[in-house]
Amino acid sequence: MMDAAHRSLIDLNSASERELTQLPRVGADKARRIVHYRAVRKGFRDWADFASTLGITEEDVEAIRTRARIGPAPEGMGTGTPSRPTGRRPLSIRRPK
Repeated sequence: MMDAAHRSLIDLNSASERELTQLPRVGADKARRIVHYRAVRKGFRDWADFASTLGITEEDVEAIRTRARIGPAPEGMGTGTPSRPTGRRPLSIRRPK
C-alpha cells in the first residue's frame, strides 16, 4: 500500500507534458523531450535511465527526485514486446544447390 507522500509524487512514466512542467527545472521544452524519450525507451526503468534524457543534467535529476518517482512503465510499454503483430514472417534460409 502506498502512503500519501508517495502518491503525491509525479510519476515520470505516466505524467503529461503539462504535469512535468510542475517539476522544478522543467519547462515546456524539457517536458516535451522527457515525454518523447520516455516513449522511445518504452518507459523509464530507473533514475539513471531518466537521466539519459537529452538536456537533463545531474542538477535537474537531484531537483526533480524530491518531487517525482519512477513508477511502472505504462501499459504495453514495459516488456519491449510489440503490442500488436508486426506482420513479418521469420526469415527462411535458402541453401545453395
